[in-house]
Amino acid sequence: MKTSRLIVCVAFFLNGFLTGAMAQPEMQDINTIASQTVLKVDSLKAKVEKLDQKVEEGSYTRIPNQDFENIVDNKIEKSLRETLRWWLFVIAALVSVLGFLVNKYAKAYLQTIVDEKVNHLKKENEDKIKAISTRYFSTVIESLLDFKVETITKKNHNVDESMVNDLKNYLNDESLSIPEAKKVSLIDTIMRCYYYSNYPQRIEKMIDLIKEYEEKLTLLQTTYVNAAIAFSDMYDRYGNRDFMSSAIENCNKSIKILPDYGLAYALKLELYVMAISKAFDDADLQQNERELRKVFNDIEKNRSTFLCKELFDRFEIDKNTFMAPYLDKLYAEFPDEINKILERAKPATI
Repeated sequence: MKTSRLIVCVAFFLNGFLTGAMAQPEMQDINTIASQTVLKVDSLKAKVEKLDQKVEEGSYTRIPNQDFENIVDNKIEKSLRETLRWWLFVIAALVSVLGFLVNKYAKAYLQTIVDEKVNHLKKENEDKIKAISTRYFSTVIESLLDFKVETITKKNHNVDESMVNDLKNYLNDESLSIPEAKKVSLIDTIMRCYYYSNYPQRIEKMIDLIKEYEEKLTLLQTTYVNAAIAFSDMYDRYGNRDFMSSAIENCNKSIKILPDYGLAYALKLELYVMAISKAFDDADLQQNERELRKVFNDIEKNRSTFLCKELFDRFEIDKNTFMAPYLDKLYAEFPDEINKILERAKPATI
């Protein structure tokens, strides 16, 4: 066996070594050297036997150096290829994920921009359509209201209350875009209907209508005058001082809107003559006379060329109503003041 030959070679080597060593007895102690040599031989023999055992068990395989290097190179190359393949896979996966995320983000961003543009255009078009629709619808509503008012006017405002309530519904409908001027005109028409008709609680309804809208809108002077006329009727009928005060208050509101409104001044003169006629004592009578003279003074200070003409036109109408005896009293007890107004009214008739 290869191991036996190796042992024999080692023995010859050791024998030669020992022979050489024994040739120099004067330098070392022979027994000591021999003992150490035997130990070394035994140790080497044990190591050789151990190596021989491992070789027999297949723990080691002896191959040429070139083949060993080739095997090692192949393993290294294979390991590098697998490592490279792994990293290529990882890089490809990362690129795919990043590409997916970028694509998704780009689509979402693009969709957001498109949605914003679409919504903007949609809103613009909706606003335009709504504006056109509102304008068209408002025109239709205004035409309808004009027709209703014209119908009521042709009937001298003496119509069924359902027609008046219909106009009030248009006023109260906040979804309708009715111009302020049109609303003011509707209120004036409703007030005239209350005045010329005999609806239940018409006076209360007139008061409520004015209170509801006089803070929101600038009402017409005729609206307040019609309310004043209604209150003057109630004052003549029932003699309640509250009706008198309400009538004067509405006349003043009318004059505030139109300072030379002759009809309002005519009503104030008539109301104070009525109050004089209904005075319960001299103090009350004198107070109403003072108020009446204040009205004459206000008329005299107002240099409008239309005031006096309108005032006398109203007197001519009221001479044929319940107001006739009050006008007779006014002409009889205040002739100078009446003549001054009459003289100023003549030029306006030319």
